[in-house]
Amino acid sequence: MRVLIISDTHGNLPKDLRAVDFDAMLHAGDIGDRAFYAMLAGIAGGREFRTVCGNTDFALEGYLPVTQTFKLGGMSFFLVHNLTSPHRMISANAEIISRFKPQFVVFGHTHKAFVERRDGVIFINPGPFGKEGLDDGRRSYAILETCDGSCSVSVWDLDTNEVFVRQIFELNC
Repeated sequence: MRVLIISDTHGNLPKDLRAVDFDAMLHAGDIGDRAFYAMLAGIAGGREFRTVCGNTDFALEGYLPVTQTFKLGGMSFFLVHNLTSPHRMISANAEIISRFKPQFVVFGHTHKAFVERRDGVIFINPGPFGKEGLDDGRRSYAILETCDGSCSVSVWDLDTNEVFVRQIFELNC
């Protein structure tokens, strides 16, 4: 399974996502308005599309959830915009993770790509897709690929079309 992970589009789509091969799409918030959300849903087509409301998604408040826990391809996910960080989490997020015990936590907000396994959970922030990163000016997205009890997470730079983070993990299925 190939999962496209994006965040922080802020109503901007600098890359045609129809050219990306994926089975499911996750968006970790700061989407844009309802029309932009509908366009993303159209790009996903009949494939799984999950998203959450971010701190700038005023037009989507009450329309989209702030967090989601779900299963996808036999894997468990917690999707949130503002996690803060895996080592300094908002307490409500820590409680959800403790209760749901996801294999993956997908988040945005920081405008900085991040991939790390911590306490058995794989944390993924794809970095900003539509608005440049705060530290390095980079726009990016992630691809999570799973196969035979392992997964790889690759973070792609939008401008160079090169992978700048790649991690491989064994999954505890």
